[in-house]
Amino acid sequence: MPIGWIDFSKNERNKVLKVLELLSENATLDELGIATIRDGFSDLFFPGTSTVQTRAKYFFIVPYALRDLERSGETNVNKFLKYFDEIEEDCAKVFIENNIDNTGIMGRRSLANGKWVKRTPADIYWSGLRQYNIFRSGLSLPEYARAICSINAKKNNFIKLGNNNDKAEENEADDGDAGDIRSIHFWDIPTYNDEWFDNLQIELTKNEAEFLKERIINSCEESMFAYVLKNNLHQIMDCKNFTELGNIIKLFPEKMQKDYSLAKDFSEFNYLLRVVYNIVLSDGNNEEANEIFDDLYSDIKDIANIDLEEIFNRTSAYRNPMMCKFLRDSKRAVLEDNISELKKIISRREIFLKGSGRARCAHPGEFDSTEWFGGGKLYYRFDNAIKIIKDIREGIGEC
Repeated sequence: MPIGWIDFSKNERNKVLKVLELLSENATLDELGIATIRDGFSDLFFPGTSTVQTRAKYFFIVPYALRDLERSGETNVNKFLKYFDEIEEDCAKVFIENNIDNTGIMGRRSLANGKWVKRTPADIYWSGLRQYNIFRSGLSLPEYARAICSINAKKNNFIKLGNNNDKAEENEADDGDAGDIRSIHFWDIPTYNDEWFDNLQIELTKNEAEFLKERIINSCEESMFAYVLKNNLHQIMDCKNFTELGNIIKLFPEKMQKDYSLAKDFSEFNYLLRVVYNIVLSDGNNEEANEIFDDLYSDIKDIANIDLEEIFNRTSAYRNPMMCKFLRDSKRAVLEDNISELKKIISRREIFLKGSGRARCAHPGEFDSTEWFGGGKLYYRFDNAIKIIKDIREGIGEC
């Protein structure tokens, strides 16, 4: 049944729209649909990371817990995943108890409110575990759980059926190997104490830190992430953000320098588009956006004079032709100093992505003109990578 409402004021309409946006699974800061490029550069520089990763320890907590569950003999997939979720929650509680002054503990706020997180550490770190070949399969977590439960079920069947032929002992040994999940190497992790949970700390052990460092270097050797770790470029720790990385970029290979330049240029151009976006949806009343635009205006053509085609090439953005067209049209409008046309291009882009009902630009002036929408400059997961690098360096003893 269709649901609607009667709004008696702009404030009431805004409240309802915000609720609907929170309910939408597609809510995102990527208002103009440039995620292909953002994620493309992020994967070039810092593969295996994500914007919601907090500490490096979770690259080990997840496999430790799952490895223990493999040995439990559980054959019910739902129970397997439920037990795992409970272990992750228990880990968070221990982290909070043992690391009260540390940041980056996932679920701290949720547990304070008597709840557990919707996105668990496994959800957030799974891609990185595969990227670094710690999890040696392309399976998703549910697929992996089904595989383990199937193997455990087969093992139980072997035990129940037994073997009555003349070579019983030999065949029983073969059957045992066939049903032993340890003979299927899903995980490649360092040797760890079976009582790891009882001594849980958010910091990496030296063994874990050295292992993760080696894994990142070997699995992502062309990345900035691996280069920093391999060459111990501690100078990166002094960079407050991706932009400041330009102060030490000459320490990196020429190819990385070029990619950095492209990514930084795109960040500046995308920021300009986001400024104009906020001007459009506020119907010109967002003072912050107006001031930023005035500051940028003298350099606006330089900002737009970027090599979009090479950016598309390096990030595989050609797979998204509508996004490429949007960016080309935007660049042309800026270079022609046709800001009114740029506003139309931006409005059409958001409406194309969301539809006229959800696109803010389709309802200019109906939102809080003091609020900023759509994010700022792109930092390509730099902050998250720095956290991982810091944990690794501290675990090894390099800090």
